[in-house]
Amino acid sequence: MTRSLRISVIIPTLNEEQTIATCLRQFQDGTPHEVIVVDGASTDRTVEAARHHSFVRVIQSPHYGRAVQMNLGAAEATGELLVFLHADTFLPARWQDAMLASIQQDGAVGGRFRLRLAEPGLAYRCIAWGTNFRSRVLGITYGDQVIYARREAFQRVGGFPLIPLFEDSEFCRRLRREGRFAWIDQPVITSARRWKVRGVMRTVLLMWLLRTLYTLSVPPDTLARYYGAVR
Repeated sequence: MTRSLRISVIIPTLNEEQTIATCLRQFQDGTPHEVIVVDGASTDRTVEAARHHSFVRVIQSPHYGRAVQMNLGAAEATGELLVFLHADTFLPARWQDAMLASIQQDGAVGGRFRLRLAEPGLAYRCIAWGTNFRSRVLGITYGDQVIYARREAFQRVGGFPLIPLFEDSEFCRRLRREGRFAWIDQPVITSARRWKVRGVMRTVLLMWLLRTLYTLSVPPDTLARYYGAVR
């Protein structure tokens, strides 16, 4: 397989001291082309931990917000393929091959992965199943599935919309209008911290309620007040 596309991994952070070093270690083999951490004014040692890795570019965002940070990272990136990774998420083996095949062989403009939660237990397996069903069947994709896009497609849709909630799913909806949005049936593994903080059932019900209200055109700024700051 040709590797003609350079890959930039963009990681938005805010107070990720406990996760960022482990996350970055998955790139110590020298791939991909570049790794960019865009920090939203962390008050802990996130930036210091990221700068400890010589292959990482650290950018300080003047404003916090995943959409703002990811768009800033994309503007600074030099790769033709942009990968947006959460700081508590790990890519599968040969992830680059899978992405490049979807772009170069299947003609996709971008895509996402199958989700697996790091926490054991039936409840977390059910959450992952529901997330994957929602993404494949309903077309609703969130950032913990690791979204990637060709740079030109990213630019055509205007990047991530500057809204405080569901910016990832809205971006994916717009990206699908540009062409094939690939599904990679290999799992990315992400932390279950969001569900552990609020509780599984409460978090699932809250997310479905917010999603329904968003579909009914309730402003994202209003919904974000109920979602809070749990990451």
